Amino acid sequence: MIITICGSATFAEEMGKAAEHLKKKGHEIYVPDPLVTEEWYQKNNGRENLLAMKPVWTKFHFKRIESSDAILIINHEKKGIKGYFGSNTLMELSVAIFLQKKIFLLNPIHEDHPHYEELIAVDSVVLHGNLDNI
Repeated sequence: MIITICGSATFAEEMGKAAEHLKKKGHEIYVPDPLVTEEWYQKNNGRENLLAMKPVWTKFHFKRIESSDAILIINHEKKGIKGYFGSNTLMELSVAIFLQKKIFLLNPIHEDHPHYEELIAVDSVVLHGNLDNI
């Protein structure tokens, strides 16, 4: 299966580990480019460059979703929210929904999640932290 990994850039390291695990299982994996935190990128390339590149990376990631069979959202706890993902991942999720891609959530979401209501209507598979459930 071809899977595009999505999630907060904060989870870049976890996305890389998930990609390696799934590749060993025989899946073709796409990850966000570059696979670093926004803080790291900005520190090494400047804020102006970060802001200029974000739309480029977003559109490229949307194209990867289009060519995939599924997306996997890496959604660990962040900001005190279990199963966190932010606005950029919500956009990626919307693209996947529109394109009728299979949706995997690494962890469950809870009612206090800011996007809980949007996710209730989505037919997704919750992996309960176990990538082998794909």
